Amino acid sequence: MISLDKFTIDNIPRNYLISSNNIHARYEFVLNKICDFMKIPPDKIYNCPDIHYVSLPKTETNGKIISSVTNDDLILKSYGLLDKDELKRIGNEITINQIREVISFTQVSAHKDKKIVLINNASSMNKEASSALLKTLEEVVSNCSFILLCNSSHEVQETIRSRCQHLDIDDNSSYEVNCSFQSFFFLKHSFLVNLKKEHDLENIIETIIQDFESLLSNKLDPLDASYNWSKHHINLLLIIIKEYLIFSSKKILLNNDIESKVKALKKYSNLYKKIPTISNDLLMNINSKYLLNNLAIEIAA
Repeated sequence: MISLDKFTIDNIPRNYLISSNNIHARYEFVLNKICDFMKIPPDKIYNCPDIHYVSLPKTETNGKIISSVTNDDLILKSYGLLDKDELKRIGNEITINQIREVISFTQVSAHKDKKIVLINNASSMNKEASSALLKTLEEVVSNCSFILLCNSSHEVQETIRSRCQHLDIDDNSSYEVNCSFQSFFFLKHSFLVNLKKEHDLENIIETIIQDFESLLSNKLDPLDASYNWSKHHINLLLIIIKEYLIFSSKKILLNNDIESKVKALKKYSNLYKKIPTISNDLLMNINSKYLLNNLAIEIAA
């Protein structure tokens, strides 16, 4: 694994796997490195002839792929903030046809000395796409580097990982114990700052956390909390609760009562581990109302 300060793009063909749960942070980090090397402004990355960008496919109504979704749309999708009509046009996986376009791109002469293939959300490649990419990575492509972005390196096929230098970007956001949860949340999810008024995010966060605290103190029936939460997009709800568990755990560490500290941290740890399980269950089409009921009951227990 390479360190953050030693990551650089040069004329030697290398393959990189950049992982971080912060979609915005990892993309901005790589974008700045690419722009510095290619000497182009950030808004030119999608139409630079020596950069091929790949992500989840965006389709026409007939299913034909017209482009790869931008990083901004990937972020909005992860928070459940995309318009429903837009969401319908975004595929769930990177396809073999998209990787075939990558292969064609690598076979064309570069306008400058270097070509870059940037695969965003690389863990979304289906089996055929992963196999095709692997074959390409196995063949040294002159003057072309592949940069793969993902949440976790373990989400990417092991044989692909082994052919990439790995960089895990830690979230180095500063944290003040005395700051509000809203400040903490928007510091970590800075991309949402400009969208919070449009989507009434401050009020949504406040009501979700009020219900969470009421469940902990047994002042709210779990089914009532579940009903309230069902009004929000479940992806956004889970992100808010997950961040609140982190925020609250750091507050709990300041508690001098060892017994109550250990008990609270154990409960918060179990709840934190439950969040990805719920996300996986949603992908399996398990009823969201059922999942929210169980979550609310466990918080109140």
